[in-house]
Amino acid sequence: MNEFIIYEFKVALLIALFYVFWKLLVSKGTWHSLNRMVLLFTAIASFVLPLCVFTIHQTVVVTPVIAEHSADTSYLSPVSATGKDSLPTESFVLPSHSFPEVSFDYQFIFVVIYIIGVLVVLSRTLLSLYKLHKLETISEIHHLDNGVRIAVCDKVKSPYSWWKTIYMNSNDYEEGAPMLLEHELGHIRLHHSVDIIIVELITAMQWFNPTIWLLRADLRTVHEYEADQQVISNGFDEIQYLHLLINRTAIQNGYSLANGFCNSTLKNRISMITKPKFHPLQLLRLLYLLPIIVFSLAMSAQVKKEEVVKNTFTEESAIIFEHKDGKEWIGVKVPAGAFFTWLANGRLAERSIIKEGGWMNNRGKHYINEDIVMLDGQIVNSSYHPYVPLSSIKEVKLIQGEKPRRIELYTKYTTEFNRKDNIDLPATYKGKAKSWMFFRAEDAKTGQQLANVELSIIGTSYKVKTNEEGWCEMNIPLGATVQACCPGYETEKHQFNHLRGNEVQGWGFFLNKSIIP
Repeated sequence: MNEFIIYEFKVALLIALFYVFWKLLVSKGTWHSLNRMVLLFTAIASFVLPLCVFTIHQTVVVTPVIAEHSADTSYLSPVSATGKDSLPTESFVLPSHSFPEVSFDYQFIFVVIYIIGVLVVLSRTLLSLYKLHKLETISEIHHLDNGVRIAVCDKVKSPYSWWKTIYMNSNDYEEGAPMLLEHELGHIRLHHSVDIIIVELITAMQWFNPTIWLLRADLRTVHEYEADQQVISNGFDEIQYLHLLINRTAIQNGYSLANGFCNSTLKNRISMITKPKFHPLQLLRLLYLLPIIVFSLAMSAQVKKEEVVKNTFTEESAIIFEHKDGKEWIGVKVPAGAFFTWLANGRLAERSIIKEGGWMNNRGKHYINEDIVMLDGQIVNSSYHPYVPLSSIKEVKLIQGEKPRRIELYTKYTTEFNRKDNIDLPATYKGKAKSWMFFRAEDAKTGQQLANVELSIIGTSYKVKTNEEGWCEMNIPLGATVQACCPGYETEKHQFNHLRGNEVQGWGFFLNKSIIP
């Protein structure tokens, strides 16, 4: 019931918005068929738009709790959506000696009043139909060739029409009154009676809304403008027709559904007949409809939250364990898109992006002592073999030359490449071939990799530093000299006169400790 009340008020608000902007921007134009369409469309759209619920789905992912250092999944339990683990408690109220409370349902009273209003307006419409039918039974009926009937009765003060019947008194019928007849035939040709039925039903459903009564009256006026336009466009003299309007202005009573010759203000009708014709640029004023429609959809938008318990164990793990033949076997898989570094005997063998995911162990699972597997710097073994989703692996390092070899997996990027391609080089280097090179810095005696060694191209501001593994990357032009500087070590230089075309090239700086303390 509450939803119905809210819906009715939304409809009332939309009708008011559409009507006010139509009145201000469009109503004074002389394209009467457009005004008629806009009034009907906005009246009907006001009932339809609140029903067009625009749902925004918002998925709330509830992730299972994963305990560390255990491969057992029996402990999994979804996180409570409320964040509370305690069970609801019941509250008890001691009975007291009091009179029973009487609740007053205002919503029910509102609905009853609303229904009464609807019935009153519909009864008024039905009464008008009954009067028209009764009048037709006592009238003299004349049939025209186009299926239109003329009901002649002296009770009719001024001509009017309903559906395919024109009501006239005997004087107007005998005189012929071709302009009067053409006016009423215009109402019939343009099916104005259909508009009236639609608006009467809408008025019944929105009887409490004063705007709908204004819209109803303005639609009737637009009907008269259209019928007047029919008379002028069919060859009748405009001046003679204006004189007829002035002479025949009268009040029509009793038939609210009928399209009457004089049921609109004379001044407005004369003004519309003499106004300049509609200009197509006036159509731009109809753009006011768009923000109101958008506002309506936004007003009806709902955010629907859908809780999804995401079981991360449904995704393949990057680290796979197996017990077979009394041994523990480990398999490592890597996803496509992960960054791959291959170090062989302390030298860079390859740096690339993995194009196709698959086993990192060439033959699949290996005996656990054949590979040292590390996850984010921690060794994976029989006491620590966690589940890690394959898609979470960002970077992979394969280190060979040691036995057992080492496979390092990282769930975040750990390598920094110092890729700066917009260095302003001196004129001597411009236009020369360049190549990306990886540099390694080590202690000449111990072979220890040196971090934070500054490498620079002499004569430029191009400087980078080695990472924790003693590696860095630079874009070197042909003929450039690179020097390596590290506190406590002698500076080393090397000129690169020959660059290979390979994507990956490497050079090692083996630094000797400085003699000067």
